Amino acid sequence: MKKIIILSGNRKWKTSIAIKDKKYRVCYEYLHSIARKNDIEIFHASYKWCSSDKTFFKYTWTYKNKKWQRARGIKPDLIYDKTNFKAGVHYFKKELEKNFKIINDPEFTLLADNKFYTSLIFPDFFKRYYKIFNKKDLLEISKKFKSKKIVLKPARGSGGDEIKIISKNNLSRFPSHYIKNGLIAQEFIDSSQGITNIIKGVHDLRLVFINEKIIYAYIRTPKRGSLLSNIAQGGKMTTIDPEKIPANVKPIINKIQDIFQSYTPRIFTIDLIFDKKQKPWIVELNTMPGIFFYPSQKKWMDKFYLELIKIFKENL
Repeated sequence: MKKIIILSGNRKWKTSIAIKDKKYRVCYEYLHSIARKNDIEIFHASYKWCSSDKTFFKYTWTYKNKKWQRARGIKPDLIYDKTNFKAGVHYFKKELEKNFKIINDPEFTLLADNKFYTSLIFPDFFKRYYKIFNKKDLLEISKKFKSKKIVLKPARGSGGDEIKIISKNNLSRFPSHYIKNGLIAQEFIDSSQGITNIIKGVHDLRLVFINEKIIYAYIRTPKRGSLLSNIAQGGKMTTIDPEKIPANVKPIINKIQDIFQSYTPRIFTIDLIFDKKQKPWIVELNTMPGIFFYPSQKKWMDKFYLELIKIFKENL
């Protein structure tokens, strides 16, 4: 049976549990069961649990016989990267790549997960980002935006972490310490008109790809009183048939696929929102789509997990 490690960020072995969040843990248990039926055993490990010579993992977690178990001394046949970006982690993965195949290619992850970089690569489909490093930058750059609100966020990150949507009237009171490590600022896009024939109200549309193929798509809507639709921020996820994706999204998909075609395999998402005129704008790309599904979405869960396993097997 082939061994695959799902690589995560910095965790402590002695005090860790396999998957902390129950709703994600249940999904991973199902993924493990599908993998085993395809002669693959999945393990979970922090990059910190790798041996010093980067040839095996001293500590891991796995799920079998209906329970989570610790496992030691695992040498994987393939690594599936789910780490958050840090410069040191990227260089670690480049060293790890000398001994193991990693999906996605660390260079693809480095490029595609950086919102500022991707906005420069695809200027026709992004509202322009500006870098800010202090309160003066923030006040000056805000004058370039027509919207009454502006969006501030780190260049990297997912799950809605550290994103701030603030009124221009409140900029002078915005805490300076939040900016000290640098942020990117962007004009706020009003998505309250929804997407014609798909969703009403504030939203974003996520398209999940494995190579050129759209595996599934879903709408995320924020919890009441919020403008952030990320699942980690309490947003709701509603899957849609990929055939219902508006035709004006196709040029965006085609351009992104053309630019990144040399990175194979590639597992990634395109996140979009539609303005009041129904023009789609890229919010971000993400090379680490989540594996969470509601029980009612088992059809799409099965499709994504089976496609994921298929890619694993093709690259073993």
